[in-house]
Amino acid sequence: MVQEAGVPEESGDAERRLREAWSALLEDADRIADEIAAATLGGDQGGAWSTPELRARLRRSTREHVRRGLRGLAGVPSGEGAGGRLVDTWRATGVERARQGVPLETVISTYTSGNRLLWEELGRRVREGRLDITTEELLEAGRRLWEDLSVTGEVLSAAYRRETARLTLRDLRRQEDCLAGLLEGKGADPVYAEQAEEILGVRATAPLACVVALAEDPGSDVLHHPEDRMGRLGATSRWAVREGALYGVVEPPSTDEEWLTEALGPLVEGQVGVAWARQGIPETAAAFRLATRAAHTLPPGERRLAWASHRLPEVLLESSPEVAALLVEEVLGPLRALPADQRATLMETLRALLRRSGSATLAAEDLICHRNTVIYRTKRLVELTGCSL
Repeated sequence: MVQEAGVPEESGDAERRLREAWSALLEDADRIADEIAAATLGGDQGGAWSTPELRARLRRSTREHVRRGLRGLAGVPSGEGAGGRLVDTWRATGVERARQGVPLETVISTYTSGNRLLWEELGRRVREGRLDITTEELLEAGRRLWEDLSVTGEVLSAAYRRETARLTLRDLRRQEDCLAGLLEGKGADPVYAEQAEEILGVRATAPLACVVALAEDPGSDVLHHPEDRMGRLGATSRWAVREGALYGVVEPPSTDEEWLTEALGPLVEGQVGVAWARQGIPETAAAFRLATRAAHTLPPGERRLAWASHRLPEVLLESSPEVAALLVEEVLGPLRALPADQRATLMETLRALLRRSGSATLAAEDLICHRNTVIYRTKRLVELTGCSL
């Protein structure tokens, strides 16, 4: 728990007495270390050391740190090369704790309580007359412990944060690769679905919403930090970018489409499509295709979320351009054959009627003309297309 001393050989009596005091503690190093570990485990309210394996590792690690720290303070040669320096142990501990998922504040707290218990043990032996050091020398020992703790914290924290960043990047890449596999249809393989469940953190057979956000340009932010908002609202989600689009799989707390629409709505800055994979991971490839088509049915530049289930005619046409072209020709062919001015007037009227759910009154307000004019044009549209509005 403490730093190796770099005290000159020609130290005075006070330095010699302090070294002898620390040396006297070496015989009880394991007992002291076990007390430190027990104090840490006793305050483990968050479950950082939740398994017997982790608790055993904590005890072994604490024993190693206490023994090596006391040898350093006592001036006892470690007999180890440069690779065995205590600073390397701190770094290794930072890396190991990051991999175990132990919070950094818990790790630093362990070192803090460890140094405190070491100093208290030194003070207890002074009070019992078992160590020959003065009060000033005891205070000096405490000062060194706290100075050393600062160095320990810096080295360990830096190693912990570097490893956390590396693990985060690795996990993100694994999630991106896994989502790419789902897009390719690998989720239908039970083995892959099981792996995806572990990597993505969603249940393999739970209903999943597959989201596709189309980016108009590489730098656009079609959905702003969706994973953060989903997490706050109790949903698990994973996201990745592929070929300029943002893909996401969401396991919401509810299969109510309105809930997810309201949850994602404030984040939408472009064309976003959503479709259900009702049977979970095995259906995600098909759901992603439907979500992509739903997004493509929205006009360019429109900031909106569209469910594939709400836009089935449009999705069907988007999935078959040949059918779409045939429908346009068959239905709107006579209209398109009109002179340009007549065609433009009737097309504008048709758009207004569709936008206003067929209401001639509301369409007339948009077109700034009389209601009877819209009714007349509507009859003309029916004659030309053969279709009721």
